[in-house]
Parts: sequence; structure tokens; C-alpha cells
Amino acid sequence: MPFNKNFQIPEGKAASLKDKQNGFSDPAGVYPKQEYDRVSSVNEIARGFRRVNVELGGSVADIDFDLTPEAGTEYPNAQVKETASGHIIEYNDTPGGERVMIRHAKGSGVEMRADGTVIYSARKNTIRVTACDEKVIVDGDGELQYNGNLKLKVAGDFDLEVGGDFNVDVKGDMEQKIRRGLIQDIAGSVETEIVGGKNETIGGASTSLIHGNKNNIIKGSFAEYVQVDHNHAVGGTLVMTAENQVTLSTKRANITASKLVALGDSGTIGGGDIIYYGNVAHINRVNSTSMHATQGFIANVGMTAPVFNGNLSGNASTAGTALTAQLGTAAGSTTDPVTITNASDSNPTDLLTNSNTIINDALEKSGVAIKRVHIDEFSNLYHRLDRTAHYGGVSNVELNTRQARSKLRDPNNLNNETFISALLADGTISSYGTRLTPLSTGRIVSGDKSPRRGVDPIGRSLSSGNLYKA
Repeated sequence: MPFNKNFQIPEGKAASLKDKQNGFSDPAGVYPKQEYDRVSSVNEIARGFRRVNVELGGSVADIDFDLTPEAGTEYPNAQVKETASGHIIEYNDTPGGERVMIRHAKGSGVEMRADGTVIYSARKNTIRVTACDEKVIVDGDGELQYNGNLKLKVAGDFDLEVGGDFNVDVKGDMEQKIRRGLIQDIAGSVETEIVGGKNETIGGASTSLIHGNKNNIIKGSFAEYVQVDHNHAVGGTLVMTAENQVTLSTKRANITASKLVALGDSGTIGGGDIIYYGNVAHINRVNSTSMHATQGFIANVGMTAPVFNGNLSGNASTAGTALTAQLGTAAGSTTDPVTITNASDSNPTDLLTNSNTIINDALEKSGVAIKRVHIDEFSNLYHRLDRTAHYGGVSNVELNTRQARSKLRDPNNLNNETFISALLADGTISSYGTRLTPLSTGRIVSGDKSPRRGVDPIGRSLSSGNLYKA
């Protein structure tokens, strides 16, 4: 093989003696190196004068490599081959320092140490391609630290089993997208602390079954809006209290109880068409246009009316002449006249005659009016969660460009106008994405003197359809 006259040692790597006066000297001036001038030509590493390891400069303060110190090399227990540029292969049998090392001049390499430790070091990138299965077994502890970003993609299932605790510390945001269901089986308790707010949107039904107690403690306000029905069923006692006011407004209210108590020091009960049923009424004053009794009225002080029909028992301050009234036995004393004082009339006529107007104004226009509830009336919020209608039944989740193009391989989806319109409106595909023919044809390879065709393959899978490229 002819000698490469253009071969050069990188500057500073090996200053050499370039004495070409000697016919046995290296024509390239590389050997012998200066450090071997007038000394043994056996490599310094093999003689124990110099120690070289693979580079570990990428370590971090939080990770302890826990490397055991090794014995120095003893001659002649080591065989070392070092190239002109600094590549080293070492086989070392020194007692306590047995090791095998393959080291690149830049510091990358593999080192198998005396205690069985294997060190892999890469001064730049590490690329590993496995064409079939891969299994990793670690009997001890493990630590991984990426000072940059980490992206993990699993095409199939991802099963994670943790025998002890599972701790996740996220310094930034955490986002989860689950295309199907989520099942959690928790044997213990769940504690959640949220410094900010919490928003939750559920497209379907929500059911919560609690076998124990439930307490909601809210320091601020609490608002609940239900568009359809709201049912409360309590097996025990229902207690509702408010320090200031309780307001109930509705078109129709039903209150039924085997024992009912309603108390208030002031206010109004009733309306123009209200009917009262009861056994006894203790009322200081009754204003009525008509009163009917099947047995009679009893008044401790007195009673006044324009006309009395029926029998009267008591004393009258004055009396007119009855046409055909038959005299009866006097029932009272004629010496104690009864004085009747008319109470001031509160004039409830407005409430009785205008009760419908007053009540309608209260239910529709006042501060306690009925609030009409309309939630997502046109289902816009729901369709943002479930994309089935948006995509014409093709997918119920958001699609990116790659996923959309995969769906378009199906002729039925390609002919789905709703699906195509949604992809175009979202900008997921271009307006030329559904064309079956290209806009134009031309050369794949440019006309340059050194055209680049594709990329360089770095390995082939056992399956002929898979090709790994760099």
C-alpha cells in the first residue's frame, strides 16, 4: 500500500524528530516521537509512566460514578498499541489493574476496568440501532441525566411497573394527551394542592360514588348552573342556612310536609288566587269582603257588619225595629253597652287585584328574577373536545399533518367533503394535498457537478422494508 504523503499529525499531538539525514528515519517525520528519543521505544502506557482513560468530562455534580481506584500498570503486564494520531488499544494484566480499553484520540471509547465496570464514553453523539429486540437488565440502581431535551416515542404499548414510590418533579408545564380512556386504581389516598385555578371540561357524563363523607369548603363564592333538571335526595336531614338572605324564585313551587313551621316577624304571604286551609288561625286582624262559617263566629271584643243574618248572642249598643222578629230571652245586661272601634284599613286591594302583575315583575324583572340557563347551546365547546362532527366522522381527536395524510389513504376519507374541508380550514394540509397528480415534473437530482442523492444508510433492519438513514 503506497504511503500517504499528505498524512499529518494534528498540531500539538505529537512533536516529532524530523531528522531525514538518517536513512532509517520516518519519511513523514512522525516517528520516532520526541518523548521516545534516546529512551525505550516501549509505549509509556505499557511501562506505567503514563495513564490514559476514556474521557469522563461530561459528568455532573449530582451523579457519583463510584469508580474504584486501580493499580498502576506494571511492565511487562500490558500490551499497548498507540497510533500516530493518538488512538489507543490497551490490554492490561497488571494485578489489581486488569483492564481492556479502546480509546479514540478525542477521548471517546470503551473501558473495561479491573472490578468489571464498563465505561462507554462519547465526546460527541451516540447512535445505537437495534434491528430486533433489546433487553436491558440492571441488578442495582440506575441514574439518567439529560442536560438537554429528551424525546421518547413508543410505537406500541408502554408498560411501566414501579415496585416502590414513583416521584415526578416538573419545573415547567405538564401536558397530557390521551386519545382513548384513562383508568386509575388507587389503593390509598389522593392529595392534590393547586396554587392557581382549575378548569375542567367534560364532554360526556360524570359520576362520583363516595362511600364515606364529602366536605366542600369554599372561602369565596359558589355558583352552580344547571340547564335541565337538578335533583337533591337526602336520606337524613337537609340543613340550609344563610347569614343574610335566602332567595327562591320559580314559576311553580311545591312544599309538602307532615309537619310544617313557617315563621317570620314581618312580610307577606299570599296572592289573589291563594286558598288557605287549616284548623285554627290566630290573627289579630282579618280584612275580608266575605266571611262564611258553618257554625258561627265568636269575638271576645265585638263584631260589626252592615247586615247580620241568623241568630245573634250578646249586647247591642243600638238596635232597629225588626219587621217580624220574635222576642227571645235576654242574653246579656242592658246596662253595659259595647263600644266598637274600627281599625285602620291597610287596603290590600292592590295586592289582591294586581297580584299576577306584581309576581310576574318579581320573577322576570327584579333582583330575584329567574335566571335562564343556556350552556353551550350550539355545542361549539363540545365539538372542540369531540372532533367527530368536525371531521365528518373520521376521527374524534385532533389530527396533525402526518395523521391526516395517513387517514387520506382511505378512498372513503379522501371523498369525505366535510373531512377535507376541516383539514383545509385548520391548515393541516395544503390546498394541493388532495391532488392525485403533481403540478409539474422535473429532475430529482440537480445539474451540479457533485449532486447529492438521498442520504447515507447506516444500517439495515432484518426486514427488507426498513432502512435506517442518517
